[in-house]
Amino acid sequence: MKFETGDSVDSDHCTALTHEMFRCHDEFQRFTHYATIMVMKGRTREVSYRAYNAYSSFVHHLYEFILGCNARDSGNTKITNKKGEDRTLIIDSYIMHHAQRVMDQYRDAIKDSRAPDWVNDVSFYDVKVPKEFAKDFREYRNKVCGHVAYERSSKLSLTQFYDRYHKYLYYLYRDSLGWWGPKAGEFPDLKEITDFCVWIEEEHA
Repeated sequence: MKFETGDSVDSDHCTALTHEMFRCHDEFQRFTHYATIMVMKGRTREVSYRAYNAYSSFVHHLYEFILGCNARDSGNTKITNKKGEDRTLIIDSYIMHHAQRVMDQYRDAIKDSRAPDWVNDVSFYDVKVPKEFAKDFREYRNKVCGHVAYERSSKLSLTQFYDRYHKYLYYLYRDSLGWWGPKAGEFPDLKEITDFCVWIEEEHA
């Protein structure tokens, strides 16, 4: 469905984007918890299992959030309904553009002395995003979390994916968290999402 910024569909779409970023943030926090246990106390099968699940869910929700941003930028909720190569080219190009944009912003901020104290050395950001990033992001989103695929247990190493791409995923996530993620104060009204209930309230005449 096509929509205009500020109309009712856009409002609902923004609510869905907020929900997706909250889910992404929740999974990143969960991953951080188990990753800390792994580093401090050692790796066990159970800790690895829980860290794997949290990180794969983080990848999934971040990917879905980016798809939603692509739809909003295009003013069309169905832009990702295209099939085959057309869909892949749209999504991969969008992901690569924003991953590079975020890294370049940090690089430039450091060079201009505008960066916060916690950032890494400029060499960490002065890079070209690997050309396989968007393709691998999509494949891992599909097969380590989205679908039951035999490759998950034999051919796709989430460890290697993390080692190669985590910094790009993290900064894509961080770039949007301030706008779309949790904030201080009352929990937001997410319409049907925060209206969910496991019982039906009786209406009294």
